Amino acid sequence: MEKYTQRTRSLQERLGRVYHQPIDVESWTNKRVTVNYRVPLEQLERLLPSCVTPEEIRDTGDGMLSMCACDFSVTKLGPVPVPRIHTNEMLCRISVTVTKDGQRRRAYYTLRSDTSSRVLGLCGGYFSHFRKATSSFDRLDDGETYELRCQANDSLCDAELTASIDTVNNEPPESTVFQDVEEATDFVLELDGSCGYNFARNQLSFQDIDYPNWDVSFCHEFSLDSSLIDYLVESYDIDLTLDCALYMGDVDQTWKRAWLYDPAKTVTGSRGNSPVPAAD
Repeated sequence: MEKYTQRTRSLQERLGRVYHQPIDVESWTNKRVTVNYRVPLEQLERLLPSCVTPEEIRDTGDGMLSMCACDFSVTKLGPVPVPRIHTNEMLCRISVTVTKDGQRRRAYYTLRSDTSSRVLGLCGGYFSHFRKATSSFDRLDDGETYELRCQANDSLCDAELTASIDTVNNEPPESTVFQDVEEATDFVLELDGSCGYNFARNQLSFQDIDYPNWDVSFCHEFSLDSSLIDYLVESYDIDLTLDCALYMGDVDQTWKRAWLYDPAKTVTGSRGNSPVPAAD
């Protein structure tokens, strides 16, 4: 594990910044496709700081690495409604658990997220834990095919997803370990929130997310080409097994504000349930 520690820090600091998110963000999602891969837990640990634990899928010995491709519109920043800020997004994530205020929280840990919005790229790049960057996107959404192509400034983050919408249904694919779409939804999507880690400060960030009542289905015909996932496989000796792709559309959700905190000792302050940010 030690040989991966510095590599992981260097990679994730290259991929983007982790910091406080001082306001809630509300959004409406048009479409989202999440492609999920099973990975042995001990291999996922190579990609994570020690205070973040990959979550096991039942007793399989595997966790989950996912790539989410979506487009959505931000509708409110803090208490202020704003004209819709549309964005195409690619996000690489790991299903994990973290501790906050002495409680175990289920979350996804973001390795990298790309946005087509300069506004969200700037704000999210400095004030979130999503390691967000502004990138060039092409999108096709004609009712039959949903396609997102991301060309990032850092070619390591180039990605392309194509999904056939007419193959979306609730029948589990042969590749999945989940018994039905409800179990897949519970593990991949029904989380307490999201998280990130600031290696320079040795601090964790966790944010609650208000989720909708999901209407999720399996997508049976899709393709994903991700330079980042290819790099992780080669550089970290990771064994990927495709599990499934999950599809949803027309949903609202709210990302709550979040503050960096010492994962070993959380100090609850005046910002609701969020810890007081540590002094510089």
